[in-house]
Amino acid sequence: MKTFNHTKSEHGEDFAPAKPVTRTFYDHTNAINDLDFHPVVPVLISSSKDCTIKFYDHSQNSVKRAFKHVQDTHNIRSINFHPSGEYILSGTEHPVIRLYDINNLTQPYTSSRPQDHHLGPINQVRYAPEGNIFVSCSKDGSIKLWDAVSHRVINTIQKAHNGAEPTSVQFSANQKYLLSGGKDATIRLWELTTGRQLQHIITGSHWKHRLQVAFTWNEDFILSSDENGYAGVVWDTRSGDLVQRLTGHTNVVLWTASSPVENSIITCSNDHRARFWVAEPVGQ
Repeated sequence: MKTFNHTKSEHGEDFAPAKPVTRTFYDHTNAINDLDFHPVVPVLISSSKDCTIKFYDHSQNSVKRAFKHVQDTHNIRSINFHPSGEYILSGTEHPVIRLYDINNLTQPYTSSRPQDHHLGPINQVRYAPEGNIFVSCSKDGSIKLWDAVSHRVINTIQKAHNGAEPTSVQFSANQKYLLSGGKDATIRLWELTTGRQLQHIITGSHWKHRLQVAFTWNEDFILSSDENGYAGVVWDTRSGDLVQRLTGHTNVVLWTASSPVENSIITCSNDHRARFWVAEPVGQ
């Protein structure tokens, strides 16, 4: 059994000294909603309430501005690169999902079938690891599974969180399962082929902020946040049991993410801190 421990300073505080900022980018004129790294080249994209997607070259220390951007007419709430890096999904306040070819950012592709579209703003869009399918969740309460080639809906889970907003979604590495978190304060695990719910975890009250959920790198655990307790939370994927509360923040934890290659995670909070946690054997 391992626990996630935050690095302690030499004086024994429950947090390490602040790390220096290595790069800061400026260009948005309103709050930033989502970020994603290109899977191949050193490019970071960001989406914002200013209705733009900005592209930054993070290999150049002196570069602080975007080298290109996409202009939309709506608040861009979620973005995600295709695993090839050739396409970008964009979910906005508008119910229609946009697909951009990075070589032609002026004309997004949208599904021509009205019955496929959500009925409300998009909360999150995410590609599967192989890039052949993607998932979206919306304020309309539904989760939709899409064919990434035809851009048509394969399956819709209506009222996935009992009518509350599903706010985050993630595929498992083998693409057999889907993880979702919602404003009903629950985490749910779904079987993709049938749409059957396999796991249901009640996290407590979580009404104001989105419930961001994620698998750890080996998918043994699920990460979430506790809106009232100012903590990240680790759950056992198979049993749904609470494993650990990651305490130390002094305000709401807004985001949790896991390293894709090692047993470490990061939590980000309204206390203006990001905390890095590493799994260690109990008693170490």
